[in-house]
Amino acid sequence: MSLYSVVEFIDEYTDNGRTVIDVIPTSWITGPEREECFWPTGRTVDISKAVKKRLTPGADWEKYSIRVLGNAETYSAARAKLSRAEETSDIQTDIEVPMKRKRLPNRKFFPFTSEESDSTEDELPPTPPHQLKITTQKVTTKTMDGQTETGPSTQRVATTGPTIQRFATSDSAMFIKLLTLLEEVKETQRVHSNMLNALLKQHDESLPEVPEGIVFPITTTEDLEAMNEKLHDPRLMSIVTAKVADIGGSSLDDATRRMMRFLISNELAIQYNLFGRHGKKRFRDLCLFDVICGGLKKNAMTKTVNQKDIEKALSKWFTGARDRGGKRAIRSQQSSGL
Repeated sequence: MSLYSVVEFIDEYTDNGRTVIDVIPTSWITGPEREECFWPTGRTVDISKAVKKRLTPGADWEKYSIRVLGNAETYSAARAKLSRAEETSDIQTDIEVPMKRKRLPNRKFFPFTSEESDSTEDELPPTPPHQLKITTQKVTTKTMDGQTETGPSTQRVATTGPTIQRFATSDSAMFIKLLTLLEEVKETQRVHSNMLNALLKQHDESLPEVPEGIVFPITTTEDLEAMNEKLHDPRLMSIVTAKVADIGGSSLDDATRRMMRFLISNELAIQYNLFGRHGKKRFRDLCLFDVICGGLKKNAMTKTVNQKDIEKALSKWFTGARDRGGKRAIRSQQSSGL
């Protein structure tokens, strides 16, 4: 049996929106379908050492939902597979299985595509002679001295029958396509106009001043708890929410990142996550969570998001807190030195 496994934590997300992937001892995996694993709680356990030494799970360890991506006999081999999994998100087996080539169905069962239809039209038999009407006309002009000259004859060809019908059908299809494109352009302009009006309206609204003594970002747990008590005042809650909404953002992740960076410091964020897992404090029950929700709802670019989307964006933000400010490089050096 392999000593180490590369697993995907289904409910944990990185800062770029991907699920967390890590190496754990295979002995930590549990459940009838091997769909859960134990994970240390609190800060007293050195995770890297616990994984390398394959410590026995303690009675206070929590369980998390996982998906096993691969197995390895040694820790170094598992780390190599972890790097490959972070790049490809797929190491389901230890042996690479070549992909089977799909057998193409018989073409006679395929309907004509638009390209095949065009080529079919080009291969139509030429128009019969009786469908072409050719008229010849000589061109007569007058010179400066009043004499007339007869120039070379010109021919005019008039087509009738299926040829005209084919050209008419092609022109009609092109006309319909142009109309469709114009309608799409008009709809895009309408959406952009509404977004611009919403942004201008939001910018024009005067923002109330934050009362004295309210300082952001919050840097300590004591200040955060005190702020949580103050935000039970509906007036202050409304002022802070409007202030956060004015920060804005081009997307849900961007707005969440900008708003949270305004509210709390990164050092304080390391002590929290959304649901209080891994021995950290729970952010979900704080009034600041309602501030973020209200700010995102007031922002023109994110007003249609639901609570599940907000929770996912916050989970990603808290997961990335430990790597901000150059901490990822420091953590990697410490891990390699063990």
